[in-house]
Amino acid sequence: MACERWERLMQAAEKAGNKEKALEFREKFVECIVYTVQSLVSAKRLDEAEELVKRGLEAAKAYGIEELGFHMELNRKRIEAIRAARAQTR
Repeated sequence: MACERWERLMQAAEKAGNKEKALEFREKFVECIVYTVQSLVSAKRLDEAEELVKRGLEAAKAYGIEELGFHMELNRKRIEAIRAARAQTR
């Protein structure tokens, strides 16, 4: 996954003590996960989106990124709503 690149860069910057770069890479990491999940949901690739949401929630907890957790919860609810709507139309 492309987002892992940003995660590795963030970790390396934190390890090197470069807080500015770590923050920059953290923002890119969050953007990458959020936009990827949103595009998967829009494409109705819900299983893949759900897996990435789980990964995003784990990362949010591990790195203390509240914004990422917030967006992952919103997308989790969005996926549930789509699945519920599908179930009603069957």
